[in-house]
Amino acid sequence: MQKSIDKIYYAAIYLRLSKEDGDLSSGEKKESNSIANQRKLIEDYLSRNPEITLVQEFCDDGYTGANFDRPDFQRMMEQVKTGKINCIIVKDLSRFGRDYLEVGDYLEHIFPFLGVRMISINDHYDSEKYLGNTAGMDIAFRNLIYDYYSKDLSKKVKSAMRTKQRNGGYITCCTYGYKVSPKNKHQMIVDPETAPIVRRIFTDVIAGKSTSQVARELNAEGILTPQQYKGVARRKGSPSKALWTHNRILDMLKNVKYTGCMVNHTRESMVIRAKSQRRVPKEDWIYHENAHEAIVTTEEFEAAQAALRKVRPHTKKNKENSFPFYCAHCGRKLQRTFGTDVHFYCVTPYWDTDAEPCKSVRWDRTDIEEVVLAALKAQIAVMTVETVGKTQNTISEGALLRQRLKVLASELESGDTQKVQSYLDYREGRITKEEFIALRSKREKRMEELKNLIAETEAAYEDFLEKENQAKQEQAIVERTSSMNDEALKELMYDAVERINVTDNQNIEIIWKFDDLFATA
Repeated sequence: MQKSIDKIYYAAIYLRLSKEDGDLSSGEKKESNSIANQRKLIEDYLSRNPEITLVQEFCDDGYTGANFDRPDFQRMMEQVKTGKINCIIVKDLSRFGRDYLEVGDYLEHIFPFLGVRMISINDHYDSEKYLGNTAGMDIAFRNLIYDYYSKDLSKKVKSAMRTKQRNGGYITCCTYGYKVSPKNKHQMIVDPETAPIVRRIFTDVIAGKSTSQVARELNAEGILTPQQYKGVARRKGSPSKALWTHNRILDMLKNVKYTGCMVNHTRESMVIRAKSQRRVPKEDWIYHENAHEAIVTTEEFEAAQAALRKVRPHTKKNKENSFPFYCAHCGRKLQRTFGTDVHFYCVTPYWDTDAEPCKSVRWDRTDIEEVVLAALKAQIAVMTVETVGKTQNTISEGALLRQRLKVLASELESGDTQKVQSYLDYREGRITKEEFIALRSKREKRMEELKNLIAETEAAYEDFLEKENQAKQEQAIVERTSSMNDEALKELMYDAVERINVTDNQNIEIIWKFDDLFATA
């Protein structure tokens, strides 16, 4: 029997998939939540409901349901506000969103007011059946469960990862010399192209070659570094050319993964979903023997460690090795000599014999310190004059910005009160629907203006804080240096210098931790 059609609904179908929500995990869940599956399910529903006309499809692929800051969702709501769409269809409410409070607000307040029909197929929910009333305890509870699921899922993912790690599974990036198994993405297998390079490095060091000698030979033969082999983009500020160095060789020789032992849980997030990670104490690392094929034997690994101890006795790092001197040509930190004639030089020519400009980078320590010390004194002389006026200006600027933020925030807060009051006036018949809509439109426009003004003022305040901090740094330097002799200034000098780029034995560039006052001179 065919349905009678009383009203035509112009519908949007909304699709969403998110790895963060666990939608892309393995098994049946991945299949059931796929964009294609969502689309097919909704299309089948539409074929059985001719009163609904499909207008447009909206899809947020890769966006979390924990909030509504999704591009296609926002585009869909714009279509709703203009009246082009009066029906929204989703596979289930979790596709719409996982914040039970916001989802409930849409179902119980926003959509009924806008005259929008909401359909969630798998939840057997159709707002038309409720005639503007709430969906009841069942839907509210379901939304709560979705929200809990989203928050709990990260814990479950972390627990599953720990289990894989204890079983020897590969979790992080694949170690040079290995590649990911095509049968199991959590398993490393030997890479026939790079594994021989790893074996060669261990063999050469065991035979008595130094790490520097090994590095120079690999560079001379044009063998790609691990970063070059993987095609990894170089970070800003990195040396201009990727080279094998003794440190790179040293790291490989100390990597126990080459013996077939998988090491996991070396770093971890402090909180759930945090981007930053902290280093885990070595005693808490997760080791798994015979997790993958070994490139070198345990005996060869230990022999390499013994060879390293002979040629590279452990020395404690100190301030003498932390000078901020860098090659202006390749970007590498300069190496220093020891003894009576202390000087700094670029090590790149040792790794790359074609690095012609780097060969001229050589400065005597006494000479470079005299140049930097004279530059520091000049900076301090200018700062002494400028600091007082700058400090006074920043104080008054900060007071004005704080007062402006306070006024704007107060007006924004009052907008919420006005919103509630206008809604009550409409419900109680003191104003018409048209008046309510006009007031809402005017208020929303002003709220948007206020938010933009607050954002601009906050950005200005952030700039102010930077200037204030800079002024404080400069004032501190001025106060500290007022009675210092040259020896004391030399110690301060390295605190004030961010980086010194050496071009040759006559030219250097000093980058200060505070603004160079001669930069605009």
